[in-house]
Amino acid sequence: MFERAFVGRAAELAALTTTFTGPDAPWLLLVDGPAGIGKSRLIAEFVHAARCRVLVVTGTEDAQPQPHYLADDIVEQVSECAGADTATQWYPASGVTPDARDRADLVRRVRRELGAVETLLVVDDAQWADPESLRLLTFLIRNRPAREFRLLLAFRDGGCPPSIARLVRAPQVRTVHVRVPPFTEADVDGLLPEEKPGRRARLFTASHGNPLYLTLLAGLPDRELDRALHGEEPDPASNDFAALDRTIRAELAQLPDTERVVAQAIAVCGLPPDLELLCSTAALTDAVVAAAVDGLVRRGVVSVGDGAVTFAHPLIRTAAYRVSGHGWAAMAHRRAALALRARGASMPSRARHLEHALLGADELAGAELRLAAEQVLADAPAASARWLSAAARIAPATDDPLADALALGRAQLLSGAAARAGETLEPAAATPGRHQLEALLLSARCARMLGRVDQARMLLAHGATLPRRPGDGPVQLELAILEMQDHQDSEGRARLSALFDSDAIDDPAVRAAATALRCLGLLADARIAEAAQLYEPCGLAFDQLTDTALREVVHAAPAFGWCAYFLDRDADGLRHVDRAIAVSRRFGRTYALAELHTVRAYSLAKLGRLTDAIAAADEATDAATTFHYPDLVSFAGALKLRTLQLTAAPETVAAQWHVISALPRPTMRWWRQVVETTLADTARIVLDSTPPEDRPGPLYPTHLSRAARAAIGIGDLAAANTLVTRAEAAAAATGTTGGARPARGADHGLPAPCAPVGATAVPVKSPQTADERGIEPQLDSRPAADPRGSWASPSPSWSVDGLGSQIGAAASARADYAAAVGDIAAAAAAAEVAIAAFERAGMVVNRAQAELFAGAIAGRNGDFARATSLFASARAAFVDTGAVRLLDEVTTAQRRLAGAQRVGAPTALTGREREVAELAAHGHTNKAIAEHLYLSPRTVEDHLGRVLRKLGLTGRAGIARKLGELDAADSSA
Repeated sequence: MFERAFVGRAAELAALTTTFTGPDAPWLLLVDGPAGIGKSRLIAEFVHAARCRVLVVTGTEDAQPQPHYLADDIVEQVSECAGADTATQWYPASGVTPDARDRADLVRRVRRELGAVETLLVVDDAQWADPESLRLLTFLIRNRPAREFRLLLAFRDGGCPPSIARLVRAPQVRTVHVRVPPFTEADVDGLLPEEKPGRRARLFTASHGNPLYLTLLAGLPDRELDRALHGEEPDPASNDFAALDRTIRAELAQLPDTERVVAQAIAVCGLPPDLELLCSTAALTDAVVAAAVDGLVRRGVVSVGDGAVTFAHPLIRTAAYRVSGHGWAAMAHRRAALALRARGASMPSRARHLEHALLGADELAGAELRLAAEQVLADAPAASARWLSAAARIAPATDDPLADALALGRAQLLSGAAARAGETLEPAAATPGRHQLEALLLSARCARMLGRVDQARMLLAHGATLPRRPGDGPVQLELAILEMQDHQDSEGRARLSALFDSDAIDDPAVRAAATALRCLGLLADARIAEAAQLYEPCGLAFDQLTDTALREVVHAAPAFGWCAYFLDRDADGLRHVDRAIAVSRRFGRTYALAELHTVRAYSLAKLGRLTDAIAAADEATDAATTFHYPDLVSFAGALKLRTLQLTAAPETVAAQWHVISALPRPTMRWWRQVVETTLADTARIVLDSTPPEDRPGPLYPTHLSRAARAAIGIGDLAAANTLVTRAEAAAAATGTTGGARPARGADHGLPAPCAPVGATAVPVKSPQTADERGIEPQLDSRPAADPRGSWASPSPSWSVDGLGSQIGAAASARADYAAAVGDIAAAAAAAEVAIAAFERAGMVVNRAQAELFAGAIAGRNGDFARATSLFASARAAFVDTGAVRLLDEVTTAQRRLAGAQRVGAPTALTGREREVAELAAHGHTNKAIAEHLYLSPRTVEDHLGRVLRKLGLTGRAGIARKLGELDAADSSA
């Protein structure tokens, strides 16, 4: 185990170091805490900072029976410091143990030498001190060698020797007592900065804040970490517990024989065992086991409460289990299983032991394993799969082998073993009968997860020809999900309609999931208003499901999450997705985690929670890799790549680009389009300005806007204007209370989600866009000629009811186009619309990018106060969200703005500000000015405030004079 950074102990270290402030400071220092809490690490830092002679001795359990062993260590170190030969000067004769009189003389010599110079004596693990050495320590406490002498004693919880505890209360003993606390979450962040935030948080919770356990857990791979924390037996063949072997396991191996056997038996029992089960497992009598448990409690290995004995931490159980030999553990499991059978315990409790017991052909045990597997399938599919495999090994003959294969395949799939599940399910999927439809469905899901789209399509087509049976509502629901994912939209809609017309829809879970799919289908058809109306009851239906009911349709939760994403309801969608993730983990539905984390990542990025989005993308990648879901690896990785553009150094972005570029493209067209577009954007490849196919979808305006920017980049302004106009119309049609519906193409699959940051709004250094060329050169007072022969950009008819994300995307494209043709007014107006739209959608980064654009325009118009305000808002948003790569853009814009202001000259007023200023100079009140100009009093107040700032005034009195100076300057120019 390597040495990690010293973190989280600043207060405790300060409490120790302040004892050196003077001779009257506390001199008996007591440090305590549980095993592994970091007492020795704290002492090492303290010793390193001490500016005096330091002597350190350490107690050990195996040396405790040896009299004077700690005292002898102290004598040896003192003699070395004094320069004396231990054998001839400190003992009466070489090789002769000193008698009581000599020992008393020796103690006085030690005390005298300790007081000769300023000394700190440290005794670590003092709970293992032998009685004779304790007498030396108590003597030194009662008779402090000198005012500069300090004694530090460190011991485990409850391990302070009674003789010392009594002296602590003596009036002449000034004491400081430092209890080392568990780490906080911030401490763990400092100790394990290389870990991903999600795994770091999990390690913190699992370790109980104990640094030793934290470090050991961090060294385990995820699978073994899961096994350790869930109380499962570690894989005997695993070599992933080397750190455990060197620490906890080594300590357990030194226990007295009976205590070690009982610790092993407790580990084999697993769930907190009672005394009767523990005795049966250990094959020892009640009295022997009780005495051994008392010894383990004293050592802090176990605790006893509520009639059961438990380990102090799951890692100690793991180590105790591995101390057991394979043969001993197998026989102990068999004894435990027989004892549980005799008392009529639950099937799962028996199966835990039968799985590991040495069994031959045993029909009774096989039946128990199968029944237990059925009972835990919903909550622990991995255990269910193991028990079914064990049952097949010891009792292979059953009345319905296809049912057995279906049960095992289902358990394997739910636990994420898609490849093994597909092989297991082949006989049931190929054989006509009552199991075939579900076997085909499960096989198709396996194939889909493994990226075998053609195989999945073939299996689904076969399943679609089979007649529906009562109770197969969940099967039909999953068929609809896979059909819609495979762009078989008409088949999926037909299946959903049939499902809504059947009795199966009476199941609340089936109804909630089917409603989410219907809502997603409406979005695919760009029927935004209908989808928005369906979203609320769909969310309510999911809210009303119990966790047990949600467990059965958790694979449909991503569909609802995407609905929220497309409808700009991301915060609400995240709430549902987070619950689905918790349910998936709780009930072992880990196969659903990859897509759940993916939709979570996209929603987080869209809301500007960039650090969380990267962590969620990593979680999705890990789950997709674990469960062999290659399509999601690149899909989630594309989101991370897009987000890293805003948060990370260029070399980090480049490394991620190469990772994603080397992966196979997703087979699902929607996901493939996202990956390819992201790779092209990031690599600064000139995007194709060809208009996207005219097909419906909630993000159609975004795709049109992207194509418009590409046209601007290559100078095709006529095509750009056409695309921007179409984007505006499509964005207006996304109104949730109705609106025009775009022409419908042959393909009704969902379009690619807009990249939540960067390319979806005002692009930040995207390939050859208006932003990359710079706003200032294009915002000339005399616009460049439009190839269509028109100077002005059309004024869009914005729909305030449209989706904010899409209105913002179209408005940003309009601003880019207007800037390209020099129409400053249109660019400013479009930028303001984009700001408001992105604010409504909660897209913080996109709003800030639009503010940056609008600020540049305001600066060009001479409204420096407005420009400064917009730049400040954009900078704050970039800092808050972690989009640090965009801060350079703000700095450049601010410098450009500063250079545009003439030093020492009055700042130019806009036309409206000049009108307000002249009326104010003639003595009109704000109310009178508002009535004259048909403005609100608040607007007049804002204008007047900017006038005063620009003219460098604090009140109205100097406005007339300043206006005269401006006029004189203009006439002389």
